Amino acid sequence: MLNRTQQILVAIVAVAVLGMLWFAGNDRRDDVGGAQPEAQAEASAAVPAAASDVRGVPRDGTLDPISIDPERPADRLPQYQASTMLDDYRDNPKAADARYVGLYLIVEGVASGIRREGDQVFVDIRTNDPGVNVRALLLERQICGPAGRVCGVEARATMVRRGQKVALECNGAGLADGTPLLRDCLLRGGAN
Repeated sequence: MLNRTQQILVAIVAVAVLGMLWFAGNDRRDDVGGAQPEAQAEASAAVPAAASDVRGVPRDGTLDPISIDPERPADRLPQYQASTMLDDYRDNPKAADARYVGLYLIVEGVASGIRREGDQVFVDIRTNDPGVNVRALLLERQICGPAGRVCGVEARATMVRRGQKVALECNGAGLADGTPLLRDCLLRGGAN
């Protein structure tokens, strides 16, 4: 048991810690300039990333939906889940081809494996059908860090494990034997 003096000291320390935490959390002035946080977020989302901005650096825990390749335009890329692609191809293959083939896009999902076939390295992405994956052909030259640092496909592929969320930016390449295909893919820093 603590005596009365020890109890008072513990209470003073607790009040001091709570006061420091309160001051640390309230030192920001969100109301400066009269803009509400929602309006500030909308205004920052409306401004596109400049081509000179460093790409591949997560902001607020995720990568912006622009290409991590500094040689590509800084346009916003469409984002799709691997299961959505498979469902679109099963529902209407012609419409899915029109939606994906030749379009540069981001595809997200869970890696079911990485394999090499000859000179080509593929990432298989799980879908809602356990028997069918989306297959993504990786580029030999991969972006392995912020500011466009380049590495080989083997170095980048070793960073992906089965069961890990992945995001790839690729060109849609249609359907082969019931499997949606992607080509010219760059592994992004993880799922958005």
